[in-house]
Amino acid sequence: MPLIEIKGASKGFGHPGSRTEVLNNINLSVEEGEFIAIVGYSGSGKSTLINLISGLVKPDSGEALIEGKKITEPGPDRGLVFQNYSLLPWLTVEENIALAVDEVFKEWTPEQRKAHVAKHIAMVKLTPAAHKLPKELSGGMRQRVSVARTLAMNPKVLLMDEPLSALDALTRAQLQDEIADIWLTNKTTVIWITNDPDEAILVADKVIPLLPTVPATLGEPMFVNMERPRDRKAINHNPHFKKMRSELISTLLEAKGRTKMKASVKISLPDILPEDLNTPNSYQMLGRSGPKRRSDKNREEVEVAA
Repeated sequence: MPLIEIKGASKGFGHPGSRTEVLNNINLSVEEGEFIAIVGYSGSGKSTLINLISGLVKPDSGEALIEGKKITEPGPDRGLVFQNYSLLPWLTVEENIALAVDEVFKEWTPEQRKAHVAKHIAMVKLTPAAHKLPKELSGGMRQRVSVARTLAMNPKVLLMDEPLSALDALTRAQLQDEIADIWLTNKTTVIWITNDPDEAILVADKVIPLLPTVPATLGEPMFVNMERPRDRKAINHNPHFKKMRSELISTLLEAKGRTKMKASVKISLPDILPEDLNTPNSYQMLGRSGPKRRSDKNREEVEVAA
């Protein structure tokens, strides 16, 4: 039985008459221990998809399941890492992580919870900063706290909604490697949402394009057959990486090209008809006080592509 399964799910927002359909006929199966990346354009519905799995939104049709049970609300078995860190600014690194641990593991002793928090702070290499507030940390350090807090809840699946998109390129590269190393150690099931094909291939073992149709749907999965740990320098010369990257980008571009909307609008031509400017005093000679207007005849309309 898959750990996560989505069957024929569709989701839209708005009221009748002004409704936007975002996702259509989404089918996804994720086995325990898998590392999956879903790649798509910004605004194509990636966050809506991850929210269906987290339980923050419910599908309009179809269903989302975890271990065969319908997902109806958020739960500690699905840990979600947001783009914007979501740390409480008045709490230290240790306190932010402890807040989640105390809520999930209420039956543990204070000593057990403290040790668990310290373990996960060390896992993301932030032990020297354990007593610092978020404002005293860099963006990369804040996101490490967010990852540590989520992992400390021991979720069955780690949901990552473009977790590194707000970071600079160098910090992003470092965290990609660190999160991949953490996964190698823990083998927690991961669903990583991104708009970066290179990132998806680097961190995941299965990459699925979210096709920018209207509404969006998932394309065929692509399997990353490259050994771990992955060397980002060597990977650029790897034939499998080059081929997969090209196929992934082509799939997304072709889907986007097929969905360009074709429309036409009717435009009324100007109401004034041209006059012979070489004829002096043409208005008076023709017995009119102004230019001849198209409304004197039948109005013309032309149709142009938009």
